Amino acid sequence: MASNALRALCGLIVAVLTHFHPVSAQKSQCGSSEFWNSDLDVCVPCASCKQYPKTPSCNTCKPVEDSSDMWKLAAITSFSVLALVLVGAALIIGVMVHRRKSHKRPLREPIEETAGPLYQA
Repeated sequence: MASNALRALCGLIVAVLTHFHPVSAQKSQCGSSEFWNSDLDVCVPCASCKQYPKTPSCNTCKPVEDSSDMWKLAAITSFSVLALVLVGAALIIGVMVHRRKSHKRPLREPIEETAGPLYQA
């Protein structure tokens, strides 16, 4: 009697496993942005959960982050402009200093000798 109950239990376990095996195999074929819809027996994209939020199994989808990356773009742009301004200012200052040091001023007035044998007053 116990062996018959054991056989029946094993048969029931095998039947349950063979019944659920195709479903789990089909579920594993769904992509990361899809979920298995048992009513339609197909993989449904998670994007449809926005349009139909009460669809069964939508809770298995990962939440999509709607945060905009606009602040990252603004930060990169502002730092790039700041870097360009600093590099430009450094170049301009460097050129000005170089020109100042290398520029030889001509004498404005000739040097006068006040005394000497060649100079007659």
